[in-house]
Amino acid sequence: MAATGVPGDGSRDAVAVVVPNFNKVKTLRACLESVFGQSWRPVEVVVVDDASTDGSVGVAREFPCRVVVQGVNRGPAAARNVGVASCSAPLVFFVDSDTALAPDAIENAVRILRGGVDVGMVQGIYEPFPLFDDGPVEAYRVAFEHHWRRRSVGRPRSATLFAASLIRRSVFEEAGGFDERLRTGEDTEFGTRFPDRYRLVVTDRVTTRHDDVDRFLPFVREQFGFATDTPMVMLRTGRRRTAGTGMRVNAFSPTGLALCGLALAGLPLLPWAPWLLPVCAVLATAPAVTSREFLRFTHRLRGAGFAAYATGMHTLLYALAVLGTGVGALRVAYALARGTAR
Repeated sequence: MAATGVPGDGSRDAVAVVVPNFNKVKTLRACLESVFGQSWRPVEVVVVDDASTDGSVGVAREFPCRVVVQGVNRGPAAARNVGVASCSAPLVFFVDSDTALAPDAIENAVRILRGGVDVGMVQGIYEPFPLFDDGPVEAYRVAFEHHWRRRSVGRPRSATLFAASLIRRSVFEEAGGFDERLRTGEDTEFGTRFPDRYRLVVTDRVTTRHDDVDRFLPFVREQFGFATDTPMVMLRTGRRRTAGTGMRVNAFSPTGLALCGLALAGLPLLPWAPWLLPVCAVLATAPAVTSREFLRFTHRLRGAGFAAYATGMHTLLYALAVLGTGVGALRVAYALARGTAR
């Protein structure tokens, strides 16, 4: 059953869709086609273009949506805040411009939200296959994102994915919107301020396909960047009771991170103690090898060859998490010493 009415008609189930966009001309058309093809039709669709230079605005203007063009790039947090301020419906569904929703995503999210007065937000998960399959790097990334977010289903305050999320406008405003100082981790930080009296429901009934990074070096830079930002996000969340909600680090095993850290710590000693090489190799690969559930999933998904490839990429992912977090911790320490940490 599709929603009816017009923006501002007062319907408690009226949904506005907010799509932040920056240089996603490759995927924006598929994204908006999925939005306008929903079984539960949104009454408003707002695309906030964050100073794109690739023709994205032209694609957005082919659709019957409101297009807000920002003169300077301010990041996804600011773009989402601008999108919410530009619409009036009581329910807001966030969609990333490099994703495409399943046809029933909004309908399922609304029905779950209506199912409990204490439900303040409904978040979906990625599907296991990418929007556009551009090679093994992207296949690994999407498979991993699907797997660990799928594990969050039914676990309150576990994952924070604003690529496909429905939230009550009143809850969004009570939480204070997104922290525009953050260029990454803004979804994580928002999760720490989610009001305690509401439930955050993670469901696999709301799904979206993601077009993820598909080249090796950009993958390394992206993951290292995420990890370096984590300590600052944690500093800004302080000692809130819900701090850590949605942290990307939740996707990693603490034991695995510790083993990988020991392996990396042993590398500088190899010139003097070459016998440590096999020890470091075992410690470095242990997190991936012990992620048996994920490796079994990759085997079922694409076969033995892909599972072997995923093992290597998983080992690299742990190493990037450890190194990046260490660099981020040094940055935080420096900022605290200078009194510039905010």
